[in-house]
Amino acid sequence: MLGLLAPTVIALATALARGGSLRGLVVHNAIRGWPAIVLGFGVELVFYNPPLNAQPWAMQIGPSIWVATRLVFLAILCANAWPSRGAQRWAWWLAALGLGLNTLVIALNDGHMPQSYEAAVSVWGASHIDPARLQNVAPIVAETRLAWLADILAEPRWLPRPTVVSLGDILLSLGVATWVFTTTSKTDFPQRAGSTFRVPRLRVSVPPAKWHI
Repeated sequence: MLGLLAPTVIALATALARGGSLRGLVVHNAIRGWPAIVLGFGVELVFYNPPLNAQPWAMQIGPSIWVATRLVFLAILCANAWPSRGAQRWAWWLAALGLGLNTLVIALNDGHMPQSYEAAVSVWGASHIDPARLQNVAPIVAETRLAWLADILAEPRWLPRPTVVSLGDILLSLGVATWVFTTTSKTDFPQRAGSTFRVPRLRVSVPPAKWHI
C-alpha cells in the first residue's frame, strides 16, 4: 500500500522543494463531491471489518455495495476532471482511468477484485483470502474475466507493508501524484473572498516649525 502512496509523497516533496505551497490544495482545488468520498470509505470500513464482515447478509450484499462505491468515486473523479484545465485535467482523467479499469474488472467478477495466488505468496508467504468472511478480493481462477487487469503485480518485499496491486492501482496512484504536484506547484494563490486585509495608510501632519530667535 505504501508503494502506491510513494509517487504522491515524491510529487509533494518535489513541488515544495521547487517553491510550491500546501496552500494550493485549499485555495485552488476544493474537490467536488468530497463528502461522498468520505461516506463511501466509511461504508466500506463498516462492511469489511468485524463484526459485519462475518455476517451472512453482509457477505451477500457487500460485493454490490463495493461496486456501487467504486462507481460513485469514478463519477466524482470525472466531475472534477471535466471543468479542470491543463495538466490538472489530465491528472484527474488518469486517476479516473485507473479507477475505471479496477471497477470494470470488479464488476465483471461478481464484486471482487481477482488476485494472483502466486503474487500473494511472493509478498506475504501465503494467500490471505478467507471465504468465511467478506473480502473484496477473490482468487484468480480459470473463469476469471480480464485477469490481466486484476491484482497480479507484487510490490517488492523491501517496501513497508507491501501488497499486490493492479494496473488500475498504478494509474490511479500516478494520477493522484500528478494532481498533487500541479496543485502544490502553483504560487499565484489568490486571496479568498472576504479574506483581504488592507493596512490603513497612516497620515501624519507635521505643523511648520517655529524658530525663536
